[in-house]
Amino acid sequence: MPTAFGNANEPIQHLVKVFVPSLSITEQKLWQIQQRVPFKLRYRSIDSVLVSVTTTALPQFTALIRQEFARSTTTILDSQPLSKMSDVNYYVLDTSLLPDLSEHTNLVDTLDSGRVVLVRANDSDVIGLPVHFRAKLPPEILVGARAPRLIKLTFQPNIELEQIIANISPQPWRQIIQTMTLNPDVSTPGYQFLSRYALRVRRAIQHDGQPEPDSACDNSGEWIAKQFQKLGLVVGMDSFQHTRSQIGAGKIGTYTMNNIVATRPGRGPNRDQFYLLVAHYDSISSKTKGWQQQWRTMPAPGASDNASGVAILLEVARLVRNLDLDYSIRFIAFSGEELFLYGSKHYCHQIKSETADLSADQIIGVLNFDLIGHDQDGNLDIHVVYDERSQWLANAFKTVNQKYEFPLDLRLQYNPSFIYSDHSPFWEIGIPAVLLSEESSFESTESIEYIHSQADNMDKITDSLGELAVKLAVATTVELAANNNSYVPKAREKEISKLLWNVILFPNPVNLDQGESLSLDYFLSEQSKVEINLYNNNGWSIHNQTYRIGKIGGKKGRNSAFRWNGKMGNGQLVAGGVYTLQLTALARSGTSETTYLPVALVR
Repeated sequence: MPTAFGNANEPIQHLVKVFVPSLSITEQKLWQIQQRVPFKLRYRSIDSVLVSVTTTALPQFTALIRQEFARSTTTILDSQPLSKMSDVNYYVLDTSLLPDLSEHTNLVDTLDSGRVVLVRANDSDVIGLPVHFRAKLPPEILVGARAPRLIKLTFQPNIELEQIIANISPQPWRQIIQTMTLNPDVSTPGYQFLSRYALRVRRAIQHDGQPEPDSACDNSGEWIAKQFQKLGLVVGMDSFQHTRSQIGAGKIGTYTMNNIVATRPGRGPNRDQFYLLVAHYDSISSKTKGWQQQWRTMPAPGASDNASGVAILLEVARLVRNLDLDYSIRFIAFSGEELFLYGSKHYCHQIKSETADLSADQIIGVLNFDLIGHDQDGNLDIHVVYDERSQWLANAFKTVNQKYEFPLDLRLQYNPSFIYSDHSPFWEIGIPAVLLSEESSFESTESIEYIHSQADNMDKITDSLGELAVKLAVATTVELAANNNSYVPKAREKEISKLLWNVILFPNPVNLDQGESLSLDYFLSEQSKVEINLYNNNGWSIHNQTYRIGKIGGKKGRNSAFRWNGKMGNGQLVAGGVYTLQLTALARSGTSETTYLPVALVR
């Protein structure tokens, strides 16, 4: 670790690892610590986090970590001048790549029980490595969930949806993949690009004297846009620029890429709220010998990775186009995913900087389909990867899979360290997102051998898996985007009992200086998991309480266990003001209900 820098008075920023041998590093606890000492969360796994913290804040940060996590260890991994920290890039890579790292790459640490290594490097040092699992650490991951939207999933019978599902065939999905792997030139009949590599774009400037690339990736994006347009969707191009540089050589090239954005407006009272279905359309064959020198002409079919995901988007758009859905659906085909998620990072940057046409508050959840076309062992399995704030989305897929009895091995996996696809940038800005894939860990045997090579071709596509993936995607999208009782005949609406009712909050206002506590009384029509959150006016959670299904606070009938004395996790009373209490009940059936109540706290 560096101990001295050119300017002795310049502030130092440290990259620090906190390890806790349990599952106790919750987002709520991190947020509570962040309220007392500034730090930036950079990476999360089940038992450890990486944060950036200054020398001044480090002692207090370490003390709070020890206070909150008794068995924790805190280790400084790297230190850099604060003014240069934004120029320092960290990457997580497969440990098998250690022998292939260049002399410019610095090994910092191993993470996740030795499955990945953390290195300090530049894009040019790692971009050509023949691996699928590689990711750049974000500058910061949002800590502290904002109050989530009211999501009530009733999952009532829907004859129209059942008929659509029954008629789904894998052939349209396969045909889309076939077309994308060939990538026929839309302007020159008979010519096929055979690649969708993200740097093969029209608007490119080579600064190193090399030939400018062709338009293979642009061509594929334009074809995808036309398919959405044929379905009657509103389609646009979201362009962004990427510059490649190399140590000692300076700027190599500048490339303008396109995300394809297609919107299917909702037709109900929640039409200003959106579900995003996303998949990347660019491909790569970095495992094929000679790729770095011949990417301008070398085939990169990318059948499973990720023509299969784009094909799911197009099939969902086709199959739901005539349904009356409450929420709006936006389909996004990202470019630049194989080059460190550039397309999705650009899109999320616009959301975070409030320059996009949608705000973060308008996006209910994101469904990311990546590498979902191949089955290796005859066990038709799809993995749903989620983080804390997106667990409800993963549960929605589970409930749908059970409701429609798909012959699918659906595996839900909590893994906030799986940051290798386009769901990850949404996690960084606090938007719920899940990844659906045939793999979700380094131990996967489904696709490691062929992805990112010319062997990712039509021979790897499994029709039976694709058919189930499309059915699952269509059913879950419709269940999520329909309004709360859209599947219930009007005559039967009164027969549906509320899950959560007769909610009473008292006293209100609460005089904290006089020792009063806030109490909550409510009734449940079913045994449920109950979660209670209090949010301030900025949308940040200041207190939460969870009750298990069937236990105190989650029993059928009356529940009155909740009491709160107005103190945060650090023992201090909150400031006076008006807060929002969110009460959510989730039954085993998958039915959920949420109510919001204003709370006045007097100091």
